[in-house]
Amino acid sequence: MAEQEKGMSIFLDVFRRADKNDDGALSLEEFRAFFADGVITDEELGNLFRDIDTHKTNNLDTGELCTYFSQHLGPFKEMFGALEDLNHSMTKALNQSAQQYPTASFIEQFVSRFLMREMLNQLVAVQKPVETASDFIDEKAIKERSGISQASVSVDVQGETPGAVPGWLGRRARRQYSSQYSTGSEGGSAPLNMQIERLRGLVDRLENRVNFEGIKEEQKDVPEEQMMLLVHRRFPVSPDRMKAFRGSLRMYIEGTNEDERCLNVSVLTYSGSDMFILYEMWESKEAWKR
Repeated sequence: MAEQEKGMSIFLDVFRRADKNDDGALSLEEFRAFFADGVITDEELGNLFRDIDTHKTNNLDTGELCTYFSQHLGPFKEMFGALEDLNHSMTKALNQSAQQYPTASFIEQFVSRFLMREMLNQLVAVQKPVETASDFIDEKAIKERSGISQASVSVDVQGETPGAVPGWLGRRARRQYSSQYSTGSEGGSAPLNMQIERLRGLVDRLENRVNFEGIKEEQKDVPEEQMMLLVHRRFPVSPDRMKAFRGSLRMYIEGTNEDERCLNVSVLTYSGSDMFILYEMWESKEAWKR
């Protein structure tokens, strides 16, 4: 299996977020929804999609996406490589802290809290100039193309977006939304809105928290009729059989999706890899064996 080029793992995450139906491929609609930034037009996005689609399948895989963007990284390549190292080091540090913190001395716990806050301060300090530069070039591009009909962008200021949120547009919308609370809102809905915002923040913190209390197993008795079968299969494919395998795999997925007993099917593959990973969710083992 070929080793992935450093700095490219970000595009695996990009692909995962853009692939809304988890079928292992980006359609033109998914591509437009994710990459629309309030500047580029639908037609330009369509042309870009076809340029990236070197396999001419009307779908993009991770290999095509990585290949295209790897040719345009320029000075960002080193930065994305550093982010990979940072993410690895941060995960390691947080996991070690989570294991050691409960049994550490009072002073050691104090030092851990200080270091955690300082790490956050340093990350915010790095983020600020990038955010400022991103806002500037986004706003400048939008002003320069004010007479052109850009690809539509939907921004949900209270939560996640259905597609991609252009940095400047999304952050500006959120700042405007947030400022409503500091200046007061008309009508009786303001307290409710504030409670909803507080709840959303709490959920975000819970989803991203690090477990400092150890693993707690949850025991549940689930009726058999409420259970489902998850199938995980790996397929190493030789390069000379790749085209035939892709065709067979596409036919299998299309046929499986037509079976009402199949709840979901998706494929995972990585750039520079000859391995395909197939995930299937079925109502039961009998339905899968069909």
